[in-house]
This record gives sequence, C-alpha cells and structure tokens, in this order.
Amino acid sequence: MINLFTVMVLTVVFFLLLCFVYIYLVLRKIRTNLFQKRKKAWLEQIMNELQEYFVAGKRNYSLISRRCRPIELYQFEALEDFFGDYLSNFKIEPSFNPVKPFVEEYFVPWYRKRLFHSKWSTRMNTLYFIDLFKIDRMQDDLLKLLKSKKCSSEERYQIYLLLADFGYVHLQDLFKESKGLPPFLLNEMISLVITTDNFESYVDIFYDLPYEWQLSMIDVLRDKNFRSLKLQELLESLLNATDQEKRVRATKTIASLGYISSPDVITQIIDEQSQRGEWQSPQYTGEKLMYVRLMGNIKTERFLQYLEQFISDRSYVIRSEAAKAIRKYKNGRDILLSITTTHPDSYARNIAKEWLERSIDYE
Repeated sequence: MINLFTVMVLTVVFFLLLCFVYIYLVLRKIRTNLFQKRKKAWLEQIMNELQEYFVAGKRNYSLISRRCRPIELYQFEALEDFFGDYLSNFKIEPSFNPVKPFVEEYFVPWYRKRLFHSKWSTRMNTLYFIDLFKIDRMQDDLLKLLKSKKCSSEERYQIYLLLADFGYVHLQDLFKESKGLPPFLLNEMISLVITTDNFESYVDIFYDLPYEWQLSMIDVLRDKNFRSLKLQELLESLLNATDQEKRVRATKTIASLGYISSPDVITQIIDEQSQRGEWQSPQYTGEKLMYVRLMGNIKTERFLQYLEQFISDRSYVIRSEAAKAIRKYKNGRDILLSITTTHPDSYARNIAKEWLERSIDYE
C-alpha cells in the first residue's frame, strides 16, 4: 500500500515535470516569435532594394548591396518567403528569371550543407526549395543524397521527380535500377521525361525496365496519345504477353489510340481465349471489357460478330459495353433492334433494348 510520503513525492515530481514542460513551451514560443520578428524586420530593411531588382526589372543582381545577401538562418528564410511569393504572383519571362541567378550565387552553398543535414525535415524542406527555384545545377548533389544511407523513401521519390524535371541525362539508367516506387510517382516521373521527341527511345528499352515501370509507361503513352509504328508494334506484341495486367493495359491503350494493324490481331486472341474454360471466370472480366471497348472504338465490321457474342456474356458490365460498342457502328441501331427480337439470350435482348434508348455518350 502506497504511503502518504510516496504520494506527496510523486505529486511534486509530476508538478515539476509539468512546470518544466510549460517553461519549455513558453521559451520555444518566445524564441519562435523573436525569430519571426527578426525575419520581418530584416526583410523590411531591404524591401525597397529587392523590389527595385525583382519587380522593376533591374538586370544586374551583383549590384545588390551586401546587406541584401543572406548570412544568417533568418535571412535565408526571409528571402525564401519573399522569392516564393514573387514566383507565385509574377509571370517569369524565359529571358529573365531574376530569382535563379541570385539563388544560385547565395543559396546553393547553403543548400548543399542542408541537403545532408541530420534532420529529415531539413533535408525535405531543402528539396522543396530546390524544386521551387529550379536549381538544376544541383543534380550531382541530389545523386549523392540518393546514394546516401540516410536517404528516406520520401526523399528518394522527390529526388527522382526533380531529376526528371531537370532532364537528367542518365535518367533511363536510374529507371532500370529503381524498385519499390509507388504507381502514382512512376506515372508522374515518366510523364515528365517522356516527350514527343524521345518516347521511341523509351519504347526501345521497354523490356529492360522493371515490371512496375513497364505498366506505368503504357499508361503514360496512352495518356499522352503518342503514336508511331514502333509503339504500335510494342503494344500489339503485349497483347500476347503472359502477364494479364500487361495485356489489359496494352488493349486499353490501343483502344484509346483507335488503331490496330489488322482485326486478326484481336480476333485470333479472342478465339484462342474462348476455347479455355476459365475464359468465363470473373478474373477475365477486365480483359474482355478492354477488348469490347477496343472493338467499339476502332469499329471494324469484322468485330461485329464478336460483339454479338459478348452481348450475352455472364457479366452485366461486358453485356452493356458490348451493346454500347455495337451502337457506335453505322448500322448499330438496326443490329441492336434485331437482337431485341431474335437473340436467344434474354439478358442480351434486355441490354440491347436499354442501349436503343440510351445515348452513346452515356456512361
């Protein structure tokens, strides 16, 4: 049983701890307020000169007086705030970006130190400003951090995006070595680096890339609507891939592009797949859906007999998409009308009736 003395001692200890925490928080608040006041006061002192250069268009940043050049932490942060607001509020002319030369002269040495700081938050904050100010001359520093043991997954993601944005020349090699990046980041990175001028070079290395990169690359090529014979050959070869996800994404991309070298490319696959017992299982629903959409977008008469088969599929989604695809054809309404009266499957007749009444833009 705890005696009264022990209770009193514990009470005093807890009281003292609370006092220490309170004092710490008060001192921290005071320190933060003083820091913010120093930032504000210094910025006010140099504001006229900064506005003359950054707003009025004074062209020689070296003419800025020494008092505008940051030395202390509060000065760097004050200028970061000012530059950030400037970039947000003013349209930068390609021929004159007043922020970049100033930042490269005075901030790069500071950022190089902070990029390898022991605190994760400091490193991430530094990466943010490297991105904001587009300091592409720090590519080597980013690569060093990328190889560092202290580099976290979040930092790694941001570095990849920066290198992609800066046009790092060996980015393809990094792509081949990279693993474990999330799909959204892969899509964003690949979208940054693949352009009309270079997308075929990425098609050439497609099979050298990790699996996740291949999937994201197919998505980006579709979203950017790139077209070439080399790309078409890649996509059509992927229709026969052993991996279902590749087949589905390749089919979706071909459907989006609206072109295929021959209807036989699709019809032969469907004929082969339909001979397999598992073709009717739910796991093939997504793949069949993409085939149906492809046939609805490309609209080759050869596809109509297959769409009439899909309109009686077990899955409502497939039946509906098949009816929609048929409706897109020149004589689609007549075909659907015939299905409503002659098709042996009641589900096919019902879905045909639905799409006779719907617009083809209906989703």
